[in-house]
Amino acid sequence: MKTYFLYISVLTILFVNLTPNRDKSIQISNDLTQLNDSISIWIATSKNKDLKIEESKRYLEKAYAYSLLEKNDSLQNAHLLKISFAYYKLNDSLGFRKVNKKAIDLSIKINDSLSLAANYWDLGRFYSKKVLLDSAYFSFSKAQSIYEALNNDHYSGRMFLNMAIAQSDIKDFTGSEITTIKAIALLKPLRKYMPLYKCYNNIGICFNNLEEFDKSIENHMLALRYQANISRKNTFKENTLNNIGVVYKNKGNYEQAIHYYREALTNHNLKNENGKLYATVLDNLAYSKLKINDTVGIKNLFDSSLKIRDSISDYLGIAINKLHLAEYYAIEKDTIKAILYAKEARQLASSTKNYRDLLSSLLLLSKLDKENNAIYTTKYIQLNDSLQKQERTIRNKFARIQFETNEVISKNIRLNKQKNLILQISGLILLFIILLYIIISQRVKNKNLKFEHEQQKANEEIYNLMISQQNKLDEGSKKEKKRISEELHDGVLGKLFGARLILGNLNTNNSEEAILKREKYINDLQDIEEEIRNVSHTLNNQALISNIGYISMIEKLLENQSQITNFDYDFKSDKNIEWETSPGILKMNLFRIIQEAVQNINKYAKADKVLVEFKLYKKKLQLIIKDNGIGFNVNVKKEGIGLKNIRSRTDKINGKLSISSEHNKGTLIIIRLPY
Repeated sequence: MKTYFLYISVLTILFVNLTPNRDKSIQISNDLTQLNDSISIWIATSKNKDLKIEESKRYLEKAYAYSLLEKNDSLQNAHLLKISFAYYKLNDSLGFRKVNKKAIDLSIKINDSLSLAANYWDLGRFYSKKVLLDSAYFSFSKAQSIYEALNNDHYSGRMFLNMAIAQSDIKDFTGSEITTIKAIALLKPLRKYMPLYKCYNNIGICFNNLEEFDKSIENHMLALRYQANISRKNTFKENTLNNIGVVYKNKGNYEQAIHYYREALTNHNLKNENGKLYATVLDNLAYSKLKINDTVGIKNLFDSSLKIRDSISDYLGIAINKLHLAEYYAIEKDTIKAILYAKEARQLASSTKNYRDLLSSLLLLSKLDKENNAIYTTKYIQLNDSLQKQERTIRNKFARIQFETNEVISKNIRLNKQKNLILQISGLILLFIILLYIIISQRVKNKNLKFEHEQQKANEEIYNLMISQQNKLDEGSKKEKKRISEELHDGVLGKLFGARLILGNLNTNNSEEAILKREKYINDLQDIEEEIRNVSHTLNNQALISNIGYISMIEKLLENQSQITNFDYDFKSDKNIEWETSPGILKMNLFRIIQEAVQNINKYAKADKVLVEFKLYKKKLQLIIKDNGIGFNVNVKKEGIGLKNIRSRTDKINGKLSISSEHNKGTLIIIRLPY
């Protein structure tokens, strides 16, 4: 029923504002965008500090329910990450664990490493707050491994820092120092001043607990240097001054400790900026003064600190405060109040599982309550042994986690080496194949070029032979025509002229009939003479024409091809084209193009009329080949060898080919080239 209700709700959101004339797919896309925006708004609203906790939770529950309906896994994962963190900020353990687990499972499913690491980071924070340090360390460790695999040194370093703080909290100070150094190695080149401050602050705390006080102070001073570079407003300086004071207190130098506490209190806004730290400094200052028997005003300092800590529910601080008050009243010889405060500290530490202060309270009570000294001492020893065993177990668990992590890292390194080796070998093989392919291709290309060159040379030789043969034919034709012309002119005309003179001289017979006959013969001879002279001149002029060789070849080609399918042809050539001075390769390719085109006409066109024409137009030579055949679809039909050859030859002479054809309307081929 719940799932059904959710789907109905989404559908209502998607379709309630649909406009009738609008495209549905666009509207749905817009509504999905609005839904995602709504989820983001609900998450943001839950963070409003003016809302009650229950109201904030309701907004998060709504956001979570609708995010589960999101089909885009990546988008749903982003929503879940934000929702789980919002639950964490509200201290809602159940809500956080539910959404965080869902987000982790989805991140693994879609292989979203970045979101998975962020979810483990949040889980580590959650466990740290709950003082489940082994679980916190494990979560931070998993996040660190992912960030390291992603080469994200910043976040990897921060995870090392979180792991180091967890180690410090279970008193594995040496291990914490080592882990912190790993964090520094990653963060220092990046100049991440805030996490670097926290790193050196943690190392200072570790050395303090190891009673290496000088090293502790040295690292706290380094922390102060990094704090000075942090631009964001903070109270890190006052925190470090307090920590240095604690080191001097543990060292027994209470005057120097008081100096640093007072320096921290020179920030008059510290109470407003960080009330918890302010109360801690007041308590530490009062306690250090107590240790040097300077009891003036320290009761007010203890009370002020306790009041602030009580107002912000700082239970850890309250327990310490009451232990200090117990010592104060013990020095003041008010044993009843001293025992009362020690018992209150013990009860509070026990209820909050604050074992450090629980031990301190038991030890103090064993000294103050003489009647129950044995009871408190026994409980102290038992608890101390139990805590040491527990801490040892956790340290071993940390070591095991670290060992397993190192094993995974070592395995990943080995796998990466193998992967790199395989990639290198594959790369070399691929490179060898590419080089081999290039060499073979180049050889084939060179052979093709050589073949084309030889073919072109052969074509030119064939063309030159054809031209030479045609020229010889033309030359023989010229000579023959000239010989006939000379024979007609010198022989026949001479004889006719002599006969005419003889007839004229013999015209002695004056009879009318004889005169008429002679006159008739003489006129006939004159007509014959004129006709022969005209023929002679015509033959002689044709013999002088010089451009007929190439044109004759084409005419002969058309004549021969026309006899195959009996088509009529018309051949035209612009007289302004100087074929004799044109390049041989040009004429050869044009001749082959015409030959190929006419052969295609014979094979496929079924044409009965063909036009071949050379013309000059706008400083370009045009070859036009036209037929009235069945045509073809130039956009659909795949080019055959003939058309490919025509196109190839056109490219060789830097021409442009245009082919147009329609069904039953013939084909038109136009080739334009520079002239």
